[in-house]
Amino acid sequence: MNKIALSVFLCAFSSSLLFAKDAGIAAPIPSHPSKLSYKKLRWAVPLGSPYRVTLKNGLRAYVAVDSQLPLVQISAYLRCGTLSDPPGKEGMCALLAKLMRTGGTEKYQADTLDALLDLYAMKFGISASEDVLQLSVSFLSDYIDTAFAVMQQVLFHPRFDAIKLEKEEKILIETIRHRFDNPGPTLDMAYQKSMYPCSPAASLATEPSVRRILRDDLANLHRRIFTTGNCIFAVAGEFDRNAMIERLEKLFPVAAGLSDTAFPKISAAPAIKCLVVHKPISQVYVRFGIPLFKRPNADYYAVSVSNLILGGGGFTSRLGTRVRSDAGLTYSIYSSAESNYTYPGTWYVEFFTKSESFPQAMAMALQIIDSLRAKGITDEELSNAKATLINEMPSMFRSPFDIVSTYAWNEYYGRSPSHYKEYPDSIKAVTREAVKRMINKYLDPSAFAYAVVGDTAAIAKYKSDKGFPFETFTPRKTIVPDSIASLP
Repeated sequence: MNKIALSVFLCAFSSSLLFAKDAGIAAPIPSHPSKLSYKKLRWAVPLGSPYRVTLKNGLRAYVAVDSQLPLVQISAYLRCGTLSDPPGKEGMCALLAKLMRTGGTEKYQADTLDALLDLYAMKFGISASEDVLQLSVSFLSDYIDTAFAVMQQVLFHPRFDAIKLEKEEKILIETIRHRFDNPGPTLDMAYQKSMYPCSPAASLATEPSVRRILRDDLANLHRRIFTTGNCIFAVAGEFDRNAMIERLEKLFPVAAGLSDTAFPKISAAPAIKCLVVHKPISQVYVRFGIPLFKRPNADYYAVSVSNLILGGGGFTSRLGTRVRSDAGLTYSIYSSAESNYTYPGTWYVEFFTKSESFPQAMAMALQIIDSLRAKGITDEELSNAKATLINEMPSMFRSPFDIVSTYAWNEYYGRSPSHYKEYPDSIKAVTREAVKRMINKYLDPSAFAYAVVGDTAAIAKYKSDKGFPFETFTPRKTIVPDSIASLP
């Protein structure tokens, strides 16, 4: 080693020692990774109140300054969704969201708007789900004035260009024609139809319903929902907070009051014990479940812990360990206790397996539920589940934008401002007895409703294992995928 190389090596070595000393790295290095120790992370749930403001125009907003990057991020939540589509015009809210972005504005034709957003590298999207219309915008802070000018046009002066409307309708219709090509979406909709018959929660856009939607329908819906009182904003980035509040006050008109927009009342009331969708595939896709509750509900915290132990905890859950890892009957099995503030959710188990192993996998899943009902859970399972749920919380608040968007979402669903601060204590309070009580209260195997997608001939070929009397399920209905939309 020459003198120059030796000098570089000694400088690097001494620098690493100084870094280790400054970083507080203990010496000597442990002989095994299991002996590594770390300082306990002290983290507290950030509050939303320091960021919340009600503007002079009545707009509710969460605003946070974040100068780490020269970027501004915006989310907004409006009370509208596919649940509010008029009967016979299902697909309206989805088309509205799409056309507001692609259909141009009074000032900008559609292609001009696309070019402008590309020129300034702005991301601008509007999406519709069951119970919320969400706006997502991001741009460099240098272009904040331009971005707000574009946002004002898109939000309050959409053109709903007729040519673009025709194009988006054709795209949506083509999507509808292929929505049941894969078994996953087929199972999802079959389950919805089973659980929520004759309900907007199970309504589907069809080719005729999309063709009935007119430009005036979209314009009228837009005027009704894009009001100041119907919206909650979350903004974070590099800007002056007072200046941002002034921009939001100029962007939105003065509110006449909070919106009274409401969704239809929906209840889970399965009328079919088993809905089988015939699809000539080599595997069987299954989801079985039971009606749960609409939040807020005092049982939620114990149910969420119970669900994690049953199947929501991945490979370490009861279902994941026994049906997937030990028996090798499926690549994926999980359970979900839905958290729904708009209408009652369900608690379900879902998996897929080979046709010949379908009876065995089903019987094993039901046996696991029976065991939990009879014997309950262990102290270790309870401790691990509670720790998992609590330790997930910091990931929800990694940045100022995470904080403001999380609290805007929290307020949209009417939760308490202290919801997240109280959440860890609510989880810690769950006991083994409470978990067993929830499992016995809700997971009644005799009340399960089943949705099954697979080859009916192959399913009938293999007799059910003891504990899974599939052949006796009544009422039972067998359909093809194209018939799903016509179910009530």
